[in-house]
Amino acid sequence: MGISIAQLLAASVLNEGDCFEIEQTDGVSRKLTRTQLRSLLLSDPAYARPLPIVGDTLTYGSGNDWIAGPPSRWRVIPAAAYVATSPAIAPGIVAIGFPGGTASGGINRKATDYFEKGVPVRVEIGTGVYYYGLADEVIEFGFTFVGALLPAAPILSLAVGAPDMVKCVDMIYPDAAYNTSTTLVLNKGCQYCWRGKTGYLATYAVSHMNTGSIVNVNLQMNGGANVSATGVIPAAGTATTRGTFVSSVIGTLVAANVKIEDTQIITAKTPIITGSGDYLIVNMVFVVP
Repeated sequence: MGISIAQLLAASVLNEGDCFEIEQTDGVSRKLTRTQLRSLLLSDPAYARPLPIVGDTLTYGSGNDWIAGPPSRWRVIPAAAYVATSPAIAPGIVAIGFPGGTASGGINRKATDYFEKGVPVRVEIGTGVYYYGLADEVIEFGFTFVGALLPAAPILSLAVGAPDMVKCVDMIYPDAAYNTSTTLVLNKGCQYCWRGKTGYLATYAVSHMNTGSIVNVNLQMNGGANVSATGVIPAAGTATTRGTFVSSVIGTLVAANVKIEDTQIITAKTPIITGSGDYLIVNMVFVVP
């Protein structure tokens, strides 16, 4: 006499080789392993599930579909699209190269296919080590990287960011003789309190109203070392007109010194007390990833 299924002990563990009894449409009972059963179910459209990616969420309607999460703020450029060898580094130039020409294997090979002037750029050199800056001088065969000096090492990844990652900050010293003190930073101080997400200085420019042009202005993040290896000397102006803005030279910002975090202080300073200057303006451009 047979035993009903209800009288059997429940299995506590299922192994791949365990068998199930099924009765097919021809009336014949056959065995089916756990592996075979899973394969049948996963290949049946009624039980199929699309594979999620990071950021996706499962819908509560049918329970079968995934809704795409928010798009990444960084668009990673295919490795075959650019020249992954060390960036071309020379005085005033940090260039990232592209082969140019027509697309190959479905991948565009011009820098202009991915970048335009002023967009944020992320460069990975060293696993998990990222450098942030802006694209400039964008042509078919590459672009200039405006940011901290990149190491002379292969590029592991390259990405273009959303425009809202670029943040501009002006720091203004509304008085004369900002450079005359030998004890205070810029005589009474020229500082800015950073609020929000961590930022990385890409470039800064300075201007003042003074007939001299020998003042050297540098920046410090949270009391750290100078951000620039050379500083920036403002162009001469007059007592009534401001000199043109002069920007930090590409490749002179020190990667270890450009990071600023919430509530930290940015300070403008003159490494050498010399010359004179009035009504200083420091324009800073950050990438906030």
